[in-house]
Amino acid sequence: MLKNLLPVGLLSLLLGGCAMTSVPDRSRVPPESQAKPPAVSTGRYQPPEITAYREPALPDYARPAPGRAVQALMARAERQGEQGELVAAASSLERALRIEPKNALLWNRLAHVRYKQKQYALAASLAAKSNALAGGDSALRADNDDLIRRARSL
Repeated sequence: MLKNLLPVGLLSLLLGGCAMTSVPDRSRVPPESQAKPPAVSTGRYQPPEITAYREPALPDYARPAPGRAVQALMARAERQGEQGELVAAASSLERALRIEPKNALLWNRLAHVRYKQKQYALAASLAAKSNALAGGDSALRADNDDLIRRARSL
Protein backbone atom coordinates (compact mmCIF):
# COMPACT_ATOMS: atom_id res chain seq x y z
CA MET A 1 0.00 0.00 0.00
CA LEU A 2 2.91 2.38 0.72
CA LYS A 3 4.11 1.71 -2.78
CA ASN A 4 0.89 3.22 -4.14
CA LEU A 5 0.96 6.27 -1.84
CA LEU A 6 4.54 7.25 -2.59
CA PRO A 7 3.98 8.22 -6.29
CA VAL A 8 0.75 10.00 -5.39
CA GLY A 9 2.50 11.97 -2.65
CA LEU A 10 5.38 12.96 -4.91
CA LEU A 11 2.97 13.98 -7.63
CA SER A 12 0.97 16.18 -5.24
CA LEU A 13 4.18 17.84 -3.99
CA LEU A 14 5.25 18.61 -7.56
CA LEU A 15 1.86 19.99 -8.50
CA GLY A 16 1.72 22.07 -5.34
CA GLY A 17 5.10 23.58 -6.15
CA CYS A 18 3.95 24.47 -9.67
CA ALA A 19 0.88 26.18 -8.34
CA MET A 20 3.00 28.31 -6.03
CA THR A 21 5.28 29.47 -8.83
CA SER A 22 2.36 30.64 -10.98
CA VAL A 23 1.28 33.26 -8.42
CA PRO A 24 2.91 36.60 -9.30
CA ASP A 25 5.15 38.23 -6.76
CA ARG A 26 3.41 41.57 -5.99
CA SER A 27 6.59 43.01 -4.47
CA ARG A 28 8.20 43.19 -7.94
CA VAL A 29 5.20 44.79 -9.71
CA PRO A 30 5.23 48.64 -9.71
CA PRO A 31 2.40 50.03 -7.54
CA GLU A 32 0.82 52.03 -10.39
CA SER A 33 0.22 48.84 -12.40
CA GLN A 34 -1.40 46.94 -9.55
CA ALA A 35 -5.13 46.68 -9.87
CA LYS A 36 -7.18 48.50 -7.28
CA PRO A 37 -9.74 46.44 -5.41
CA PRO A 38 -13.27 46.99 -6.71
CA ALA A 39 -15.48 49.44 -4.86
CA VAL A 40 -18.04 48.04 -2.47
CA SER A 41 -20.81 46.62 -4.60
CA THR A 42 -24.49 47.00 -3.83
CA GLY A 43 -25.22 43.97 -5.98
CA ARG A 44 -26.73 46.10 -8.73
CA TYR A 45 -25.21 47.02 -12.06
CA GLN A 46 -23.50 50.39 -11.89
CA PRO A 47 -23.01 51.88 -15.37
CA PRO A 48 -19.67 53.59 -15.91
CA GLU A 49 -19.59 57.33 -15.45
CA ILE A 50 -19.37 59.04 -18.83
CA THR A 51 -18.38 62.67 -19.25
CA ALA A 52 -18.43 64.81 -22.37
CA TYR A 53 -15.17 65.31 -24.22
CA ARG A 54 -13.58 68.69 -23.73
CA GLU A 55 -10.79 69.84 -25.92
CA PRO A 56 -7.86 71.06 -23.84
CA ALA A 57 -7.90 74.82 -23.48
CA LEU A 58 -4.96 76.72 -24.90
CA PRO A 59 -3.29 79.35 -22.76
CA ASP A 60 -3.85 83.00 -23.72
CA TYR A 61 -0.50 83.25 -25.43
CA ALA A 62 -0.85 79.99 -27.37
CA ARG A 63 -3.51 80.96 -29.93
CA PRO A 64 -2.09 79.53 -33.12
CA ALA A 65 -1.41 81.92 -35.97
CA PRO A 66 -3.60 81.33 -39.01
CA GLY A 67 -2.05 79.59 -41.99
CA ARG A 68 -0.85 81.49 -45.04
CA ALA A 69 -3.97 80.72 -47.07
CA VAL A 70 -6.21 81.95 -44.27
CA GLN A 71 -4.11 85.10 -43.85
CA ALA A 72 -4.46 85.82 -47.57
CA LEU A 73 -8.23 85.28 -47.42
CA MET A 74 -8.52 87.55 -44.37
CA ALA A 75 -6.55 90.30 -46.14
CA ARG A 76 -8.75 89.93 -49.23
CA ALA A 77 -11.90 90.10 -47.08
CA GLU A 78 -10.56 93.24 -45.39
CA ARG A 79 -9.97 94.94 -48.76
CA GLN A 80 -13.37 93.83 -50.04
CA GLY A 81 -15.07 95.15 -46.91
CA GLU A 82 -13.34 98.53 -47.24
CA GLN A 83 -14.54 98.76 -50.86
CA GLY A 84 -18.12 98.00 -49.79
CA GLU A 85 -18.17 94.53 -51.36
CA LEU A 86 -19.72 92.88 -48.32
CA VAL A 87 -21.00 89.78 -50.14
CA ALA A 88 -17.52 89.08 -51.49
CA ALA A 89 -15.96 89.74 -48.06
CA ALA A 90 -18.37 87.29 -46.42
CA SER A 91 -17.58 84.73 -49.12
CA SER A 92 -13.83 85.08 -48.52
CA LEU A 93 -14.27 84.68 -44.77
CA GLU A 94 -16.52 81.65 -45.20
CA ARG A 95 -13.88 80.07 -47.43
CA ALA A 96 -11.26 80.72 -44.74
CA LEU A 97 -13.57 79.13 -42.15
CA ARG A 98 -13.75 75.97 -44.25
CA ILE A 99 -9.97 75.79 -43.88
CA GLU A 100 -9.81 76.70 -40.17
CA PRO A 101 -13.24 76.19 -38.58
CA LYS A 102 -11.93 76.70 -35.03
CA ASN A 103 -10.42 80.12 -35.68
CA ALA A 104 -12.30 82.50 -33.37
CA LEU A 105 -10.98 85.60 -35.16
CA LEU A 106 -12.53 84.48 -38.46
CA TRP A 107 -15.92 84.03 -36.79
CA ASN A 108 -15.57 87.52 -35.30
CA ARG A 109 -14.72 89.11 -38.66
CA LEU A 110 -17.64 87.34 -40.34
CA ALA A 111 -19.94 88.57 -37.56
CA HIS A 112 -18.83 92.15 -38.26
CA VAL A 113 -19.53 91.74 -41.98
CA ARG A 114 -23.00 90.34 -41.25
CA TYR A 115 -23.65 93.27 -38.91
CA LYS A 116 -22.76 95.69 -41.72
CA GLN A 117 -25.18 93.77 -43.96
CA LYS A 118 -27.88 94.44 -41.33
CA GLN A 119 -28.22 90.74 -40.53
CA TYR A 120 -28.23 91.42 -36.81
CA ALA A 121 -29.45 88.06 -35.49
CA LEU A 122 -26.87 86.21 -37.57
CA ALA A 123 -24.14 88.64 -36.47
CA ALA A 124 -24.97 88.00 -32.80
CA SER A 125 -24.96 84.25 -33.39
CA LEU A 126 -21.58 84.34 -35.15
CA ALA A 127 -20.09 86.50 -32.39
CA ALA A 128 -21.34 84.00 -29.81
CA LYS A 129 -19.64 81.21 -31.78
CA SER A 130 -16.44 83.28 -31.77
CA ASN A 131 -16.74 83.65 -27.99
CA ALA A 132 -17.08 79.88 -27.62
CA LEU A 133 -13.78 79.41 -29.45
CA ALA A 134 -11.94 82.46 -28.08
CA GLY A 135 -10.57 80.75 -24.97
CA GLY A 136 -8.76 83.31 -22.84
CA ASP A 137 -8.50 86.02 -25.51
CA SER A 138 -10.13 88.79 -23.48
CA ALA A 139 -9.86 91.47 -26.20
CA LEU A 140 -11.65 89.27 -28.73
CA ARG A 141 -14.29 88.33 -26.16
CA ALA A 142 -14.90 92.00 -25.34
CA ASP A 143 -15.31 92.83 -29.04
CA ASN A 144 -17.73 89.92 -29.47
CA ASP A 145 -19.74 90.96 -26.42
CA ASP A 146 -19.98 94.53 -27.72
CA LEU A 147 -21.14 93.31 -31.13
CA ILE A 148 -23.73 91.00 -29.55
CA ARG A 149 -25.04 93.85 -27.37
CA ARG A 150 -25.33 96.21 -30.37
CA ALA A 151 -26.96 93.58 -32.59
CA ARG A 152 -29.56 92.64 -29.98
CA SER A 153 -30.47 96.24 -29.27
CA LEU A 154 -31.64 96.74 -32.87
